[in-house]
Amino acid sequence: MSNAVKQITTSICTLVLSAGLSHAYAANAVTDYIKAGQPVKPWKASVGNSLGWGIKVKNQEAKTKRGNLSISPTNKDGDNDAINVKFRGRNKQSAWFSNITINGNKIDLSTVEDKAALNLEIKIHREPTSIAKISMRCKYNSKCQGELPLNPLLSQLPKDEWTQLTLPLNCFNQDGQFDFTEVTDIFSISTQGKMELDIANVNLVALPQGNKGCKKD
Repeated sequence: MSNAVKQITTSICTLVLSAGLSHAYAANAVTDYIKAGQPVKPWKASVGNSLGWGIKVKNQEAKTKRGNLSISPTNKDGDNDAINVKFRGRNKQSAWFSNITINGNKIDLSTVEDKAALNLEIKIHREPTSIAKISMRCKYNSKCQGELPLNPLLSQLPKDEWTQLTLPLNCFNQDGQFDFTEVTDIFSISTQGKMELDIANVNLVALPQGNKGCKKD
């Protein structure tokens, strides 16, 4: 593991364990992205890979061509209040990095880059068998994005129980090039291998007082 990845992992794990973690804002499309397994409008969920991008998730269901990745409804506290995200790792040569993406909106998070974190309420069923990433994109442009490795983060979370994956926004801007004034893909999770997790809610939370995320002194 590189020093940069170790630093990010340490920052994120410290944040997850902080007792002061709390929701920062009232529910709205600026701060809430998935609620009870459904995208918060106007955000939209889609899946894709090199065989076909942007396949819409409808009624909590979708799959990529050849079925490398499938989305289906599942339960957390009630019926269908979460989604199951299952990467099967098939056809690796022809379906490079299948992903699930939440986009379809544009928001300005520049004022909270160093004050907030992206929080995913998840249940991990299977850790990734290959490189897995979570990314955030700006300006609908693949050249304007930041990404984090998921493997070291998921390995430190409990399995088969609901937990929080909490990622400071500034961790997506390690090179200082990410434009938080035009965030267009709030997150995308991708892998070429096998991985399975449930997602119930995704939203912004406030960083605990004194926690700087990945910001360097």
